[in-house]
Order: sequence, then C-alpha cells, then structure tokens
Amino acid sequence: MFLRLKSLLLKAAETLKGAIQRNSLIIKATTLAFFIMLSLAIIATIFVFSLAPEFSDRLSSLVQSTLNYEDIPSPFTGTFFSYIFLNNSGHFWNPIRMLVWIPVLGPLLLGLEILLNSGVIGVIAVIVGAKQGIAYPIIGLVPHGIIEIPAFLLQFASIVLWQVTITEAIIAKVKGRKVERDKVKQSLKDTLILAGTSIILLMIAAAIETYITPYLLGI
Repeated sequence: MFLRLKSLLLKAAETLKGAIQRNSLIIKATTLAFFIMLSLAIIATIFVFSLAPEFSDRLSSLVQSTLNYEDIPSPFTGTFFSYIFLNNSGHFWNPIRMLVWIPVLGPLLLGLEILLNSGVIGVIAVIVGAKQGIAYPIIGLVPHGIIEIPAFLLQFASIVLWQVTITEAIIAKVKGRKVERDKVKQSLKDTLILAGTSIILLMIAAAIETYITPYLLGI
C-alpha cells in the first residue's frame, strides 16, 4: 500500500510539474503583479503613517470596527480551521466571486482581487508591525503564508489560463479558424490541475494557521 501511495504521489507531482512548466509565463506574470502590488502597498502605508501617525490609529480602529470577533471561532479547533479554509477558498469559489471565471469580465475582477489581496496583506502587516513590533506580523504571516500565498498565485494563474484559453477559442470561432482542440483540452486540464493544487495548499495553510501560528504568536 505504501508503494502504491508513493507511486500516486510521484505521478501527481509529475503532473503538477508539467502543468507549471507549460504555464510558467502566466505563473511568473501573476506572481510579479502580486508582489509589485504588495510592495507598493507596504511602501505607501509606511509613507502615509510616517507623515500622519494619527492615521494609523484611525485605520486600525476602522479595521477593528469592521470585524465581528464574536463570529470568529477560537484557534486550535476544527471550527476555526473550517472558518479559515472556507474564507480563503471562497475568494474564488463562492457564487458571487465565481464571476472571475466569466470571459471578458473575469480579468477585470481578477485584477481587483489581486490588488485587494496584496493591498490588505501589506496594510495589515504595517499596522500590526507598528503596534506589536516587526516580529509579530512576520510570525503571524510567514508560517502559513509560505503555503497560502503560492496557493493564491496558482489560483490566479489558473483563472488567467482559463480566460486566455476560452478567449482564444472564441476568437478562432468568430474568425472562422480551426480551434486547436488538443491545445484547448490540455489548457483546460492544466487549469483544473492548478486550481485543484491551490485548494490542497489552502487546506494545508489553514491547518498551519489554526494549530501552529496561534501557538507561535502566544510564545
């Protein structure tokens, strides 16, 4: 049974490796866009807070007022794990946000999603770092972030790949050209592989955020 499981894992790893290699340009582009926006959000927040320190308190109060802590389960519980996982995966799979998969409209919404995700991470990291010290946001974000951020990036890439594939097929049909069915099938398969891998990574990240991050923050 162990050998069979090992064989399946190796096959899955090779399948994922192939999907990543075929779509490396899309993955690199979405990764670059995310980290550029994240860096700009951090720099802009530090700049604003240095010029107007009172704005930090106002923004912090605003963030806290929008959160209902009574609805957030306690850490170290399965309920908290479900809360974190469903919240993160819901960025792309709840009924409203699945609009990112619609051709033409989707890329605009995806761009907004990348902007909001990177911006929120950057702003919160600066706010927490200013109040609790630089180590606090690092400990609070890095352990699960090294899994969670790649998960988001793979999900972003899968949406971009889907949009490119469907758009190219539609344009070929409109212009009366032959649709490259094999290429379309492979791209759609890669979309599923990248999206599925993202969900698995989000589960792992949620487990870390549930059982490891709170412990480290407590220390």
